[in-house]
Amino acid sequence: MTAPTGAFFPGGAILLALTILGFGAFFWRAWRLYRFLRLGRPEARLDHPWLRLRDELVIYLGQRKLLKRPYYARGLAHAFIFWGFLVITIGTVDLLANGIAGFHLPGAGSAVFAWTIDIFAVLVLGSIAIALIRRIFFAPPRMHVALDGYVILGLIAILMITLLVFEGAGLAAGNLEKGYTPPPLAGLFLRSSVFPGESSAVVFYWAWWLHLVTVLAFAAYLPQSKHLHIVTTLPNVFFRKQTPRGALGLIDDIENKETFGAATIRDFSWKQLLDGYTCTECGRCSDNCPALATGKPLDPQKIVLDVRDQLLAEGRALLKDPKAATKPPAHWVESKPEELWACTTCAACVEACPVTIEHIDKIVDMRRHLTLMEGAAPPEAQRAMTNIERSGNPWGEPRDTRGDWAKELGVPTFAENPDAEYLYFVGCAASVDRRNQRVARALVAILRAANVSFAILGTEETCNGDPARRIGNEYLWQLQAQQNIATFSKYGVKKVIASCPHCFNTIANEYPQLGGSYEVLHALQLVDRLLGERKLRIGSDGQEIVAYHDPCYLGRHNRIYDQPRAVLDALPGIQRAEIAPHHRERGFCCGAGGGRMWMEEKVGERVNHRRIDQLLAAKTGATKVASGCPFCLIMLEEGVGAKGVQEQVRPVDVLELVAGRLQN
Repeated sequence: MTAPTGAFFPGGAILLALTILGFGAFFWRAWRLYRFLRLGRPEARLDHPWLRLRDELVIYLGQRKLLKRPYYARGLAHAFIFWGFLVITIGTVDLLANGIAGFHLPGAGSAVFAWTIDIFAVLVLGSIAIALIRRIFFAPPRMHVALDGYVILGLIAILMITLLVFEGAGLAAGNLEKGYTPPPLAGLFLRSSVFPGESSAVVFYWAWWLHLVTVLAFAAYLPQSKHLHIVTTLPNVFFRKQTPRGALGLIDDIENKETFGAATIRDFSWKQLLDGYTCTECGRCSDNCPALATGKPLDPQKIVLDVRDQLLAEGRALLKDPKAATKPPAHWVESKPEELWACTTCAACVEACPVTIEHIDKIVDMRRHLTLMEGAAPPEAQRAMTNIERSGNPWGEPRDTRGDWAKELGVPTFAENPDAEYLYFVGCAASVDRRNQRVARALVAILRAANVSFAILGTEETCNGDPARRIGNEYLWQLQAQQNIATFSKYGVKKVIASCPHCFNTIANEYPQLGGSYEVLHALQLVDRLLGERKLRIGSDGQEIVAYHDPCYLGRHNRIYDQPRAVLDALPGIQRAEIAPHHRERGFCCGAGGGRMWMEEKVGERVNHRRIDQLLAAKTGATKVASGCPFCLIMLEEGVGAKGVQEQVRPVDVLELVAGRLQN
């Protein structure tokens, strides 16, 4: 369309002035936010550049994390708004160039350009209608429905409507430039019949100007809106963690540190602060949080927004004086410590977030401050850490009994068999908890049946440190990890088997931070391989339905979903069932992660009780519920007992099902 500005003076000059004002306001406000961001501690986020570019294509442009169950419809509507916004932005640049300087972007007159602009304008309008209906009539309980959201939706709607109107009126007024493709949809519905006579030129003039003024108003408003994520999602996705999800950040040179964790807002990394700018306030993290679902004070969305609000509140003072008095983030609001201790670090929030916000690292950083700086961990957690320090396990059982479960089986230690191919890292639960000792014996039977060369450490093994690290005691974790790494080095350990996902995750993903790198397998990964290699002969033990429960540190943290299921599917007589819809990446936590295994649940419903309710509600007919985690096993057994259904459904470990069907 021929721009109604005419010559540069006065129309083009006026548009240029408005453009400078609109985008000047945007960049002035954005610069202040950027300076606040720089208050955060440095953090390197440029590793794996090709993976980061892939994420931009798949997550940012492809909107993959939006299009997930159970959010397909609303996710697609938001994706259309996003894609439409990108397309319309290109069209806006063309309009500004034409209105100010009288030239068009290359390809602006093509049929592809015309069709793309119109199709997305219509899709965006439809999606905005869906969003408004949802906000007004079907707003999810966790969604923040505020005026700001309506303002942004209104501005986008005005953009789409004025675009279609000025296109249709421009066609009716004969303003289409020679050689340019007529806007197809606007031309179909908004031609001379809608804008008769000379009115078409008037409508075109005002709709064109209103469209561009709305664009510039949108730009000026955006940095003070929650919809700033339109801009910050791109860098937030690019700089997201490329290390394993289950690996927490290391405190380097911990012996010489004077503060630990997030003592001030400046102790968060710049990426953690960027997360606050990027939160869309959609509530998906809250929807999937097991703590919030069972009545705890924790809301993952609030954790992120509180960090943002504190940064905005204290940022100006810190820019003037970096040492200005500020409030510890762990005490930003009175209820904050209770929120932080309710977290199970299950990663349901991280999995659900469409803009790759990392909630757990912030929570653990604030826990580190509470634990190491204030000594304010819950008493039960303090007791567990004391037990780890004194006895090498959170139960407080004597160190010299750690290998007693294996004595009658004749399992060799590495001291007795230093040439063993694998170290079976038994873990605390299978070493000292009688119920989980049966799981360890089952794995021994499987390994022997397949002629796998393995040994254990016995009394030389100590806790991997996971509970201490998740509670916030980084110092104790490093001591435990260094002790195990030294023992591994002593025997030249190269390959490790773990039947506990927490041991598996810590040794595989976190020990490398301290120089301990090994080939680590969860026991079910190894069993799946042994079955595939036909090294195990399995018989039937009757017909039964077995529901599978995904451990968080096997599933969401390490993406091991298929191999445990493949093992169950390989067992004759077993029909595997899912605890739908709470399975795979949407699996519901048992409640024991993040050190919660050693903390009392004093508020709301117990998380493991909710999990049993989900199991029963799935109506699978399962007589057993299987997992691959000792903590899950303990929590599920307590849950069925508390619900009085222990005769109806029995918790087991998948390894026990395999061992019970061995024929070799």
